[in-house]
Amino acid sequence: MRITASQRRIIVLLVCGWILMTIVRQTNHLLSPSGLSIWMGGLLITLASLHLNPKTGFVSCFLMGLMMDAWSPLGFGTHALLFGAAHIIIVRVRNRFASQELTIGITVALITNLILFVFITFIAIGRSSGGTISGVRILSDLVLSQVLLVLITPWFFSFQHRALDLVINPRIARSRSTV
Repeated sequence: MRITASQRRIIVLLVCGWILMTIVRQTNHLLSPSGLSIWMGGLLITLASLHLNPKTGFVSCFLMGLMMDAWSPLGFGTHALLFGAAHIIIVRVRNRFASQELTIGITVALITNLILFVFITFIAIGRSSGGTISGVRILSDLVLSQVLLVLITPWFFSFQHRALDLVINPRIARSRSTV
């Protein structure tokens, strides 16, 4: 059985996403004594939604959501559904702006992260069993997440593009690195 280029793209984005999720989880572990946490769900799906064909991007985003669901206390499929819906919306509007520009990618990641954060927060509040959740905590987590997202988006996009180059066109990627 031969793996197609589309399947390789999906695998590469899943591995890159898994690495980012692991970094975020470790960062949250370090931030936990201060009562803060970060969330980068919007960044996980932005590149796939802006640069891949709709079907490949949807599969990648949906599987990324399932990976998030495996680590989440929310119902299984919540992230997958939200990531899939966000991907569909981004694909519908991506032709209206220059999606190759880094600033557009950062803006899309910020807006997507904000919207997904709000949805996930409301779902988590709805599922909570009467425990109070501080609005200040939610706002501080959101602000911290958005600031860090702006800072790491260029690195993460570059990381994903380089990984895709290495897997999809290994000869071309190697020749670029030696120049």
